[in-house]
Amino acid sequence: MPPDFNDNINTPMSEKPQENSIFRFGPNPAGQVLYFFGAIHTNNPTDVQFNRLKQSWNEFGDIVKGERVVFTEGVIRAISSSYEDSIQQYGEAGAAQWLAREAGVVVTCTEPSNENQRKVLCASFSPQVVAYTMIAQHLAVWYRQTRQLDFSEAMNWSVSREAKFAGIYSFTPTVIWFHNQHIKLFGKQKLEDKDFLNLISDPRKSDTLVNTIVAFRTKIRNEYLLSVINEAWKSGKSIFIVYGKGHLAALEQELQKLE
Repeated sequence: MPPDFNDNINTPMSEKPQENSIFRFGPNPAGQVLYFFGAIHTNNPTDVQFNRLKQSWNEFGDIVKGERVVFTEGVIRAISSSYEDSIQQYGEAGAAQWLAREAGVVVTCTEPSNENQRKVLCASFSPQVVAYTMIAQHLAVWYRQTRQLDFSEAMNWSVSREAKFAGIYSFTPTVIWFHNQHIKLFGKQKLEDKDFLNLISDPRKSDTLVNTIVAFRTKIRNEYLLSVINEAWKSGKSIFIVYGKGHLAALEQELQKLE
């Protein structure tokens, strides 16, 4: 069975695990608190950030008296009975879901749908390059996960996954198409190169059209996440968020405006 890649991940591999960041806001006059744990994407349970995540969660729980909600990156999944196994399965999203489950707190995926993301991207960019970008991002994530598949198997799985959106792209991605599109965009550049995949998947860079699409996609996701945060905050909930640290950096100024 193929691993569950989180194709929403786009933090560069060059960032070190100890560099995760935490944003704390509140309590406001109503007693609400917001914690945003900016994670480095890894499914290594020995990474120090998972101790920090648990400490932040306990801190959050000690402070908050009212209703709580947890927002995570990626879809909600069935997780293991242990914290460590949940991390090995789904990284920081698995960790957050395990902590929330143990505390009886609702977990929500705050992502625009895969269909909507692709529709918005294809309205501004070539569907061919959008499809290539989604697959390349997925392969970059493959390098950051415990790999149960080899690269060619991961590519086949990623391409077939993207083929489900053929109706949006107006063509069906295939492995042959993907290789041809890669040559068209990057010539003789070796595809099975984690540094290359990491470079073109970095939303902070503007070296290639793929970087531009990744950055645009990140903007779509950030705007959606912010709208969900604002809605939950206005409803009186305290919020604990676990997302990649790049999202925190982009949203921190807006989060400071919460009332």
